[in-house]
Amino acid sequence: MTNLFYGLFFATVLFASRTYGDPLEKCQARNHSYAIGDTGFCDKYYDCGSNGKLIEKDCDDGFVFSLEITKCDYPHNVNCTERPELQPSKSTNEQCPRMNGFYAFPASESCQKFYHCLEGSAYEKTCPEGIIFDDTKGACVHPDMAGRKDCSASKVLDFICPNAEKRFSKLRFGDHDRHAHPSDCRKFYVCTRDGQPRIGGCPIGKVFNPKTGVCDQPKRVPNCKDYYGKKAAPKTEGDDVEEVNNDGSDSEASNSESDDENKTDSKQSPPSNHKSKTVG
Repeated sequence: MTNLFYGLFFATVLFASRTYGDPLEKCQARNHSYAIGDTGFCDKYYDCGSNGKLIEKDCDDGFVFSLEITKCDYPHNVNCTERPELQPSKSTNEQCPRMNGFYAFPASESCQKFYHCLEGSAYEKTCPEGIIFDDTKGACVHPDMAGRKDCSASKVLDFICPNAEKRFSKLRFGDHDRHAHPSDCRKFYVCTRDGQPRIGGCPIGKVFNPKTGVCDQPKRVPNCKDYYGKKAAPKTEGDDVEEVNNDGSDSEASNSESDDENKTDSKQSPPSNHKSKTVG
C-alpha cells in the first residue's frame, strides 16, 4: 500500500511539473520545486518553490522553454504550437533575428550557409557540398528533406534524376539509383524513388563506377583511372569493390568532406536564464 501511495504521488508530481496552465493556481508547496510553462509565451516559465512561492523566469533571447527537459532549449527542439507568443527580440545585429540561435542565409544568397548567433554575435557556417541548412530542424540536411522551396534538390545540385518523370519506378538498388557526377570521379548522385537527387561520395582512393553503381578501384573505370594521378591509388584492406550506404552517402566520404566546425549542435546546453522575479 505504501509503495502504491508513493507511486501515485510521484506520478502526480511529474504530471504537474509538465502541465501548462495558470501558474498562480498550479503552484503548491511541495517537498521540491518544479517548473510550470507560461500559457501564452513559449520563452517564459515559472519555478514553483517548495514553499509555494512562484518565480517568473525568461529564457535567454532565442531560446524557448521545454517541459520535456525542464529547461530552455532551441526552438527547433520544442513544440510551441500551444504557446506561440515570444517576447520582443533583444538583438541589434541584423544577421541575428534573436541573440541566440541558428539562422539560414536568404536563398538568393546561399542555401548552404547559415549564422550561428551567440549572445548577439553572428558566426558564419557552411553545410557540406550538396547539403543545405534547414532552420526548422537546426541542421544541415539533404535538400529534399528540407522545407525550403527556393532551395530544391535539382536547383542546389544542378541535376535532374532520369527517373524524375517516372516516379516510384523500379530502381537498380531498390529504393534508389546512382549516377555519375559529370566532372568529379569520386562523387555521384543518388536518385530516390520519388525522383529527388542527393549527393554521394566515395572514400579516398576509390572512384564511382557508373556501370556497377558502386565505389571501385580507379583502374576499373577507364575515364577515371588517372583521377588520383599517374601513380596507382593505394589499395585498401578488404574487398576491392566497396558498396555505399543505402542512402547513397558513404560514411567515410561524408566525414572527410564535412567541416566539424560547421555542424550545428542542436542538443547543446543553452546559457542560463537571464531574468527572474517573484510573482507570488
